[in-house]
Amino acid sequence: MPKPVIITVGNNKGGVGKTTTIVNLSAALAREGNAVLVVDGDPQSNTTSTLLPDLGLRENSSLVKALEDPEGAFSPNACATRTEHLEILPNSIRCMEWEVRSYSSIDSVLGFSRLMQNDKDIGRYDYVLIDTPPNIGPMLRNSLLISDYVLVPCPVGDQYALDGFSTFIQVLSQAKQQNKKLLLLGVVLTKYDGRAVTHKKNKDRIRAFFDAKGIPVFDTEIRVNIDIDRAHSHRKTIFEFDATKSGAQDYQSLAKEVSARVQKEA
Repeated sequence: MPKPVIITVGNNKGGVGKTTTIVNLSAALAREGNAVLVVDGDPQSNTTSTLLPDLGLRENSSLVKALEDPEGAFSPNACATRTEHLEILPNSIRCMEWEVRSYSSIDSVLGFSRLMQNDKDIGRYDYVLIDTPPNIGPMLRNSLLISDYVLVPCPVGDQYALDGFSTFIQVLSQAKQQNKKLLLLGVVLTKYDGRAVTHKKNKDRIRAFFDAKGIPVFDTEIRVNIDIDRAHSHRKTIFEFDATKSGAQDYQSLAKEVSARVQKEA
């Protein structure tokens, strides 16, 4: 059975649009007809709150439950979302307790690898997208060791957006020593306001920074869009909220770019 394309969405800085990206990119990929599994690896579980129709489901199906089970796997714990072809492996605050308990165990690095090895049905997905917390801890390290690609959201309006990037690149380099196939799929510029002069200058500066380092940046930019925030407040993707909005157009465009890059690398 073929394996899915596994993408970690990560950044060791908070507030970059990571959860927004994974929620809406996964929905956009599913709308293209791909079978998509979102693994919520962030104990804050904002992705779970948005995608999971009934939060009570995570009492019986969750990432922590899978990790605590010696025979655990991803797909048996996956739950349906309101979007066709899109499922989620939920998370909860209990994940923080697991991180503390597992810190000195092999699962602190290889827990996800074990879940993959146990998962006989993982091949039914075309894509697995993993949300990670804004730190360099067990969830991120676990995720990078099973991933094919990393996608990094970077907010245009944040003056400090690039400060922690060198640290993140070091973590990727370390992970690549153990996971030879791991590639940086690209940086996606988020929260871009084309009306703001500072945003235009920042965008050019950020693109020049990544170009100089040979780091790919997606052509698609995620524009500032109040409807995305409204959608999340209603625990919906932008497509569920209003598929005609610019936010939906941006994420559909990003999904097409992601698919094209993955096919090119294959």
